[in-house]
Amino acid sequence: MANSIYSRRRFLGATALAGSAFAVPNILLRGQDGAGKRLNLVQIGANGKGLSDTQGVTLNHNIIAMVDVDQKRLEEAAKKNEKYNLDASKPAPAAPKLYKDFRKMFDEMHKDIDGVIIATPDHTHFLAAMWAIKHGKHVCVQKPLCNTIWEVRELHKAAKEAKVITQMGNQGRTMEGQRLAKEWIEQGRIGTLKEIKLWTNRPIWPQGPMEKVLKPQPENLDWDLWLSSTPSEPYFEFPEDKQTKRSNGPHPFAWRGWWSWGSGALGDMGCHIMDATFSILNQVIPTKIEVESDTISDLCAPNWTSLKYHMPASDKQQAMTVSWQDGMKNGVANKPEKPDMIKQDTWDKASSGMMFIGTEGIVYEGDAYCKSPRIFPEDKYTEARAALGNGTHKKTEARSPMPDNPQGEWAHCIVNGGTPSSNFDYSAALTEFVLLGNLAVRSQQAISWDKEAMKVTNVESANQFVKRPSYRPGWIPA
Repeated sequence: MANSIYSRRRFLGATALAGSAFAVPNILLRGQDGAGKRLNLVQIGANGKGLSDTQGVTLNHNIIAMVDVDQKRLEEAAKKNEKYNLDASKPAPAAPKLYKDFRKMFDEMHKDIDGVIIATPDHTHFLAAMWAIKHGKHVCVQKPLCNTIWEVRELHKAAKEAKVITQMGNQGRTMEGQRLAKEWIEQGRIGTLKEIKLWTNRPIWPQGPMEKVLKPQPENLDWDLWLSSTPSEPYFEFPEDKQTKRSNGPHPFAWRGWWSWGSGALGDMGCHIMDATFSILNQVIPTKIEVESDTISDLCAPNWTSLKYHMPASDKQQAMTVSWQDGMKNGVANKPEKPDMIKQDTWDKASSGMMFIGTEGIVYEGDAYCKSPRIFPEDKYTEARAALGNGTHKKTEARSPMPDNPQGEWAHCIVNGGTPSSNFDYSAALTEFVLLGNLAVRSQQAISWDKEAMKVTNVESANQFVKRPSYRPGWIPA
């Protein structure tokens, strides 16, 4: 993402190739002329992933403010954004206003903002997005949408009521590969789909039972703002044997393993790796999830997890199971057994991946996004590629006007109309699908889910994890 330059020429060329799903006029643009409109956008969570998200839109739109609780990272992000424009032979953009607290930013700037991109730790996705939606702003939120199912549903409901354009930042949803995988399966390239297997090498940050070692907070970090609505506590770092090159404490990277602020390996990568599965299975929600995992604590996700999602039948697919594996188990990657038809070197390269197993073959992808899926055995892949070449492959899925750029696609839809690939109607249910696995992990037993009641029906104690226990005053917008 960081190496791609979304020039004006490429933007317009991609727009011309967009499918009909992206061609509906936008009635939400406030008195603007459409195609030439430069949006005024805000980035909340400015550096790291936030910076790459900004790069998806900065050449065609105005970044008028950046928000980050770390002053050093905030200033670095502003400088890097300017350099990115200059490296693309664009004029230096107007300097964005810099804020530590997004609430203050909204108080001062809400009248000037068209849309907000959010790339903060998981626990503040809901808060920042709700502030944006309450001000009537379009929102693009990094995955997972939130880290509790209650927050996901409340955010989705609020966005629909506000009639804003929404997107989640799971880039695979914009890619050609995911669409091909679904079309191949629906058009019988691997016979009848009967099982799906997914895996990842995450976590690549400290998880499992950990102690908190109290330390003075860094001068550049406003730790209280970082905690936001979660209970106040002293700044801490990890024991020395848990520290990494990227992080000695939860900020800015290793918050992912903590239930209060992250969602573990499943929440971090599930909205990528489970995305194609969710689309192929026509967005059904599992009814039961079985679990096995390493040692779990009340504070942190385990070092490895194995889950089995039981998916009900839909009008296009039979009932089946979807397995998920993450982490290292007994010093070995926790992943499925290699099918005989897949070569060992191909298999070994896949630190994350997915297999859609049919009666006559497998759709296989050895990455997290389903960017370049293949079919095994090889002769079936040869046939599929020939069909693409001669035009006999049926493209039943609408293509994105901005492949591999969910932020750009979202901005495109605000200006030109249409529905982003991972709008909240889609991504809220995908995130719920993912987070149900964490309900099973935290319960340490199989759970049965009633989606209508938003309730685990067989393990009452699991329902305490459906919603965050509390929020500090001043963080939920009125």
